[in-house]
Amino acid sequence: MIEPKSILHFTIGVTDLDRATDFYRDIVGCKLLRQNRRHTMSFMVAGGDYFVLTSTGLHTPPNGPKGTQFHHAFVVAPEAYDDAVAHLKANGIELLWPQAKADGPDTQHNTFPGRHVYFHDPDGNGLEITDCDGLGD
Repeated sequence: MIEPKSILHFTIGVTDLDRATDFYRDIVGCKLLRQNRRHTMSFMVAGGDYFVLTSTGLHTPPNGPKGTQFHHAFVVAPEAYDDAVAHLKANGIELLWPQAKADGPDTQHNTFPGRHVYFHDPDGNGLEITDCDGLGD
């Protein structure tokens, strides 16, 4: 039996590496660790976790328009959640279902605790910002 102790990274397919790197750095708040020599991969850091943006010419958006079923979730501190949502709005990012209501957590999302907001990157990949605060199922 395999007993993984963690995940090293996951890969997100993109069509334009520079545009995607800028988006994940400037909008999502991740850090660029490095790019490979062929300029097909950006190694990114979110807190202490890693992911790779990869441009191979094979990317297909995993969701339909405004779809959020397939997504990557990024956790922010509860006190930073409202500012994160305001940052998305200020940068013209369309917020998708489910969104947190103005008066508290959305009531249609109950797998993980806290407030959740969904949106797409420029390549149609689903993303989530959550504070994972409060009670879940």
